[in-house]
Amino acid sequence: MDIDALRDDEWERLKGHMPGGTKGKRGPRTDNRRFLDALLWMARSGGRWRDLPERLGDYRTVKRRYYRWIEMGILDAMLEHLAREADLEWLMIDSTIVRAHQHAAGAPRSKGGRMPKAWVGLAAG
Repeated sequence: MDIDALRDDEWERLKGHMPGGTKGKRGPRTDNRRFLDALLWMARSGGRWRDLPERLGDYRTVKRRYYRWIEMGILDAMLEHLAREADLEWLMIDSTIVRAHQHAAGAPRSKGGRMPKAWVGLAAG
């Protein structure tokens, strides 16, 4: 399984928002799925356009198409649609996001610290 490729269920959600014809003399005119796989590879790797693997297409074609889609607002519309369908079931907040002061976690007190008022009565008795 290629981690840079879209899964079938992800592709089904996105393919209705893709421009370009689905019918041509020899099949679909454009391979939008491979193009999105190329964009995912670019986002994950942080590489240059020239570093795009050949299996994802010619880097010049992918780059030209990317900038064309930006100008036409296709990627913005697609991201807005996905944001409306956000699945927040797995959203978690943990200590990597929310930080507490060191004393909030029960850091040790200094020696000879004050005794809580509830314990003063017990110590006297």
